[in-house]
Amino acid sequence: MKARKLSAAVALVAALALVTACGGEGTGSAMNEEGLIQVKIGRAPAFPQLPLFVAEQKGFFTAGGIEPEFLSLGSGPEQTAAQVSGDLNIVDNVAGNLLPIIDKGVDLKAFSVTTKASQFDIVVDADYPLTAKQGDWQAVMQELRGANVGVIAKGTGAEDVARTLFKEAGVDPEQQTYIATGLPSTTIAALENNQIDMAITIEPGIAQAVESGIAVTPFSVRAGEAPDSLKWPGVVGTVTSEFADQNPEVLQRYVDVMETTLEWIRDPANRDEVISLMQSTLSVPATTSELLYESNLDDFADHVALTDDDVESLGVAASWVHANGKIAKDYSGENFTVRVEQPE
Repeated sequence: MKARKLSAAVALVAALALVTACGGEGTGSAMNEEGLIQVKIGRAPAFPQLPLFVAEQKGFFTAGGIEPEFLSLGSGPEQTAAQVSGDLNIVDNVAGNLLPIIDKGVDLKAFSVTTKASQFDIVVDADYPLTAKQGDWQAVMQELRGANVGVIAKGTGAEDVARTLFKEAGVDPEQQTYIATGLPSTTIAALENNQIDMAITIEPGIAQAVESGIAVTPFSVRAGEAPDSLKWPGVVGTVTSEFADQNPEVLQRYVDVMETTLEWIRDPANRDEVISLMQSTLSVPATTSELLYESNLDDFADHVALTDDDVESLGVAASWVHANGKIAKDYSGENFTVRVEQPE
């Protein structure tokens, strides 16, 4: 199986221009000599991506008829730019990054669910003087007025979540300073070096920060301690419409592989191996991997192919993105999803 690095950040404007100029040609997937369909998949060392690493390591992709080629990426905009330029076929993304691209005229579709809820969550420097009751997200955000806030990248989903939490807690989102701190490892370093007071980040950064004593989690967006506007499938698999139209078998195989993978991850008999894979693929220490296993496996979706409820919830996500001023109009979930047929 192949893996390759993105040589440079792909400019979204250039990618959009390329799609317009080329009409998305070449989206059909090739088949190798062994009869495996070659699929280019975006991947990063973050907890929601664990199933992709597991499926590779355990041979589930090969067994499912797919030869994956992975492209390592740093942020949602980079992922989407690579996708619309044809460097990627399948990308896990979040509503805050996905909808603005769709609103610009790029015909992307969500076709699968990776996590049930937003994987962006809050950590606060352990030395920050919080007095609010655990779980009281409104009181916590009020106490964080004026904070330096770490986000994965400026203007993306993590910052939108932070701004929403402040706004719906009655705090002007503009009173805070938002600082791009990258993926979990660099975000933890920013917390440890007192560059930020809090962060909206993803696993394994949350577990690492808490386990090391660097930060605390005063409430959990993933557990529903958040405004209703933030309650929707957090990470979804996406493709271009053209790729979906030309490659329905790829989507079916991918969904089947992810179903097999999640079933394997959840099986208690595989606990030690799952923890070991977390350590090796996400570069987290043993104690953090154990914490992730015990407290976060339920973050993954109970099913992979989109259901009616998922599509409706994604409409809520679209309304949230619209309310943030990131898209010109509201969308229903049906506008940007495609269904993968499931066997009876």
